[in-house]
Amino acid sequence: MDSFETLGPSSKLENVSDDINNRVDELYEEAGTTLLEEQDSSMAFMNMHGEDEDHIRKMKEFQDYLEMVKRMVKPGCSQEVLKVALNSMSSLVSILTYMSSPNHRSSL
Repeated sequence: MDSFETLGPSSKLENVSDDINNRVDELYEEAGTTLLEEQDSSMAFMNMHGEDEDHIRKMKEFQDYLEMVKRMVKPGCSQEVLKVALNSMSSLVSILTYMSSPNHRSSL
């Protein structure tokens, strides 16, 4: 017996499929109304989405800069390039360490 034969007539499958689609639609509708119940919540959601996109764009930009530095500072580069890269990275790490400290965050 074919596995499709055990499922029964195609109309049963269509009914089950319709039921599943209807339930999924209901879940999305309920989630959407809950999300949008508060006044201006859609604007807050859009702002959060925009902030996320901006953050992702900035992370990509940061990664691109790191890749440029990796291409410029490699074995065989000049001593001057290596010295500037080391000093810059050391300064950057110091600044970021300070900014990440609990004392700095509490003053914001």
